[in-house]
Formats: sequence, structure tokens, C-alpha cells
Amino acid sequence: MGTGGKITTNGRVNAIDRAYLTTPNYTPPYQFMVGIGTTTPTISDTSLELPIPINNGTVNDDGSNNLTGSDGGSNTTNNTDTYKEGANITDDTAQNLIKNDTNATAIWTISDLDTNGNDVESDEYIGLWIYIKDDTALNKFKSSGTCLEIKFGEDSSNYYSITKEASDLSTGWNWLSSWPTVVEDLTETGTVDSDIDTFIIEITTNNSTDEFTTGDVIYDLLRTWEDDDLIKTFISGYPTIDEPNIRSTIRCYLTTIEATGFNITEIGIFNNGSPIKLITRDVFDSQSKSSTDEIAFIIKDQMRTH
Repeated sequence: MGTGGKITTNGRVNAIDRAYLTTPNYTPPYQFMVGIGTTTPTISDTSLELPIPINNGTVNDDGSNNLTGSDGGSNTTNNTDTYKEGANITDDTAQNLIKNDTNATAIWTISDLDTNGNDVESDEYIGLWIYIKDDTALNKFKSSGTCLEIKFGEDSSNYYSITKEASDLSTGWNWLSSWPTVVEDLTETGTVDSDIDTFIIEITTNNSTDEFTTGDVIYDLLRTWEDDDLIKTFISGYPTIDEPNIRSTIRCYLTTIEATGFNITEIGIFNNGSPIKLITRDVFDSQSKSSTDEIAFIIKDQMRTH
């Protein structure tokens, strides 16, 4: 992980614009995003590496509904020991993706999200969690090419999808997100021209005989969100300016129900222009954010005095 912080080029332009123009072109620092990116900050950064929703967005499936298996996939079973919290839901159930030994490709489907959740809106971002128990389970995923495809559409022939290779995955929880692409700009198969209410997980293994049993691979919490769900304003009264030391202080705060379920590693300060501009980006050691945690960030920027 590359730790540290930088005032970006956009942030420096923003500062000099507001300092020297009678009518500035840019607005002051006003709001923040948090994320799970780990790349070292640079002055050329224009966004976080991987921002996460602070607000809840829309829960499309909370992980308590069984998925129907086909090809090498058997019907899923409930897992109440290993699950992901988030989006301010109280559900404590995820789904075991059970694979049998009949086919290398395993498919699991919810054919009507609206029955127990919400249809997917095409102009929003989408994400979900996939858990892989250990290297034994991970090594069964097809070693080259697409091994995991997540489909959202009107049926199994007309859908948008997110694809991953084995190198994109790791043991433990994997956050699979469409950001910075909204659903309707993902790769489309067929033509999606009605409600997006079909949700499909497809995993391809190296061999048809590869199996997943309870706890090997788990799915939980399908959700969508908008740009506004990524952002929050500073604590009231900030920024403050320490004039003798030419230093600003910003305070940002996450409540117990915000950004829950993520290991937060980065924060970005933005103005509120159109479009918004990244002023600073900081990367730090991972901070686990559960529903019992509150996190306060104190960010100080100082100009050199010599």
C-alpha cells in the first residue's frame, strides 16, 4: 500500500484561482469521499482509486434469498456464519454458491429481483460481495480468461455484465463494483429494453469435476447507488485556517450506518463545482468500518513558510 497524501494539481489550481481572481472560477473545498484504493497519491490524481458508497443507496438483494442453480450450479443455501454487513440492513444471511461436478460452468439466478428486493436502475452504479474461503477454492477458478461473470438484465439472453479473471480475485471478501461505469454503460449482450430484474452469477472452473461446498464461495448484498451517495460534506464549521502557520484543518465524519462493511484506505477532499474536482487525496492503513464504528478524519494542509 502506498501511504501518504498529496494536494493535487487541480487542488493547487483551485487555490491560486480563488486567491487571485476577483470572481473565482472554482468553488472552495466542501465535501469528501472515502474509498478502498491503495495506490500512492500523486499530484495528477483526479479521483479516488475506488470510492465506495457512504450512503446506503438501494439494496437490490440483501443476500437472504436463495438463487436457483443450473449447469454445474446447485441451488444456493443460507450461510449465517459468514456474511457482509452494509447498506444499513439487519440481514445476517449470505448465500453459499454450491457447485456440483457436472459442468465446469456453474450458474446461479434470481429471475425476479422485485419479488424480495428492487429492480436495478440502469443509470446507477452497482456492486456486490463475493467471498472466497481459501487458496484451495480460489485455485479452482478458471486460471485464464473470464472465470466470473455477474449479469444484470431482463433475462438470461439480454443483460449487462461485469467480468473478472482469477488474477482479479483474492481470498476473503471481494468487492465487485461497476464504478466508474453505470450499469447501462457496461458490456451489453443482446438488447436490454425492459426492467432489469434478473441477476445471475456465473463461475467457470478449471475442471467440470471441481466442486464448491458450503462456505467455499459465498455471495452477499447486491446494491446500487448514485454519485450523491458517494459524497458527504465536512463537519459544520470546517475548514478552519491557522493564519500564523498558514495551515488549514478539515474534519470529516462517518456515522455507524455510513460506508459500513468496507476496509477504508483512502479519503479525498473535493470542491462542489460542476464537475467536482479532487483537491487532496490521502492513503492510509486499512480501517475496518463495521456498524458499531464511527470514524472521524482530521486533514491538515500547510503551505511552506520558507
